Amino acid sequence: MKFLRPSDEELALLRADPLVWDQELDVRPEVAEAIERAAGIRAGRVYWRSKHDHLYALELADLGRGRPSMAMVYGHWDRYEPRPPEHEIDADLMAFNLWVAEIAPGLDPADVAKVAQFAGVKTTWPPGSVLRTPDDRFANLPGFPYEPKCLEIEGLRMAYVEHGSGDPILLLHGEPTWSYLYRHMIPPLAAAGRVIAPDLVGFGRSDKPAATNAYTYKSHTRWLRGFIEALDLQRITMVCQDWGGLLGLRILGQIPERFSRLVAMNTGISIGDPRSEAFYRWRRFSQRVEALDLPMLMRNSLVKRKLSDEEAAAYAAPFPSKEYQTAALVFPLLVPVRSDYPGVYENRQAIERLKTLELPVLLAWGAEDAITRPAEPFLRSIFRNVAPPLSIAGAGHFIQEDAGEEVAGHIISWMKGK
Repeated sequence: MKFLRPSDEELALLRADPLVWDQELDVRPEVAEAIERAAGIRAGRVYWRSKHDHLYALELADLGRGRPSMAMVYGHWDRYEPRPPEHEIDADLMAFNLWVAEIAPGLDPADVAKVAQFAGVKTTWPPGSVLRTPDDRFANLPGFPYEPKCLEIEGLRMAYVEHGSGDPILLLHGEPTWSYLYRHMIPPLAAAGRVIAPDLVGFGRSDKPAATNAYTYKSHTRWLRGFIEALDLQRITMVCQDWGGLLGLRILGQIPERFSRLVAMNTGISIGDPRSEAFYRWRRFSQRVEALDLPMLMRNSLVKRKLSDEEAAAYAAPFPSKEYQTAALVFPLLVPVRSDYPGVYENRQAIERLKTLELPVLLAWGAEDAITRPAEPFLRSIFRNVAPPLSIAGAGHFIQEDAGEEVAGHIISWMKGK
């Protein structure tokens, strides 16, 4: 267990939830003393982060008996978000209990695991809580001949396509699209590297948790970071758009050693500053509909290109019914629009790291995109090594559809230093 000291700012944005307590810890003196030695305190709080990036606290109380007498474990959740999925909390508490069993004499971690199993503690996704789009929905996709590959991240299938060889070029889509959005860019970019285009959890061929509270800025970041680490990607050129940037830029700030270049397109990283009116209109619309009509939405969003019926249908392929659209409908609510919003603290931390990086940055913007236009100057102010502005005339928010081949050409020239 690696204890840490969170900042007062972070703690102010979280709410403490009492999870486990022991009012007679000193009935087992050897256990109480072992916990005191490991925590370094007899009374007070120590904190740690779990594998789910949740913050926990162990609070000990001293009643004057020469050892801690009472203990409480708190989970700290974002103040304005629902409680995380119960299986995540149970898995984190199980890890804590196993740690206690490992440090305390007379306790056996195997016995702790058996008791938890007997009690029916669930540390993985419960049956029926995750949806998976049938494979036949993705048959005969126009312009997208790639065989999908899959990884398991925290019990969820994450799908991706891969083309080419060399250093990785990671293509990150946003909402409500999937890796199909990059079909015009994959062939030319594959001549410059190993193109990897994942489907975010909740989209494309990837698994789709059914519960709304499964999707948070934190969980999406964690899953995508886990994908990058599972493939052990190094020297990455990241190409990101929309939510692909909100996630990718934070991850870049967390594990910058894995990245060599950044291409950010029609995206940003929010610290709670006001968004564009076009974004607020989209946010309000997304919360007033029962389900998104993806073919119509994509057709209405494009400026330069017109989709065929088959191409438009491909955007609806991941969603056989509205039950599969939970992630797509939740995403607009996760964009931090106030300074106290979940994700703002983590984004500020990431931005401070981004300001120190020397990696080359290309900002390619669709000139007709009203949603993210204000974000480009802010991104330009963060990075040290930014190429001259690249505005794509006649392209809107989904720049990959409106001008995919053109943008890919600019990226390749920039990578070659031309």
